[in-house]
Amino acid sequence: MKNPATMTPTEKDSYIFAKDQSQVFPSARFAWISDCLLGDIRTFWDGIENYLYNKSKLQDRGGGNLSVPVIISTALEFASALYAGENKYRDGTPYNATKNVQEFINHFFPDNYKKFPLLLWDGIRNGIVHTFSPKAFEYQGRYVRFQFYVEDRNVKSYVVEVNNTILIKVNVFELYQITKKAIEKYRAELKTNEELKDRFILAWSSVEEHSQNIDSDNDKSKEAKTLLAELKKANNYLVL
Repeated sequence: MKNPATMTPTEKDSYIFAKDQSQVFPSARFAWISDCLLGDIRTFWDGIENYLYNKSKLQDRGGGNLSVPVIISTALEFASALYAGENKYRDGTPYNATKNVQEFINHFFPDNYKKFPLLLWDGIRNGIVHTFSPKAFEYQGRYVRFQFYVEDRNVKSYVVEVNNTILIKVNVFELYQITKKAIEKYRAELKTNEELKDRFILAWSSVEEHSQNIDSDNDKSKEAKTLLAELKKANNYLVL
């Protein structure tokens, strides 16, 4: 794992922002968030807008209200871990994704979203990612539920009470825009804040340099042995 205390300011900036083709991540490390993760969402966005404007012509197309929040939660968790300087691979360091995201939202998101960062995070990440539907909560006899929808990017998200249920209706286009702006704000602070650079380097290098030894894992070792056997037969091996 990299030790930012031994790096010069130029080396830190190069590690975070410069493109390095020799690394596992072919783009610049910060660009992995701003271009790759958010870029994937943008690709969905373009397709979803096409769907919205051509519903009568397109069949068997989803609106992105399930898949886009999942990718947003991935980008948000990754950016938050780098901001906090924590992740699962740092030995002996506690990793609390919820705490990291709460701090990131409270620092970079608009005030309206700062009012319920834990509900937002838990509802998306632990709901859609794990159970494939937004997570519901119960509070003093009322339910709190999320509903993700896709409308024009200028349509605002809002909260309404319907039949004893507090319904948080989130336009995924707006959520994407807010997340994108938050990551841009983080990048701007990262450019000038040495402590944030150190956190970024500690967190990222521990992910980049981590690998799982599977010698003692019988199932995975068997699969790796199969791959090596196939590669002995030819220089490349078609998976599908």
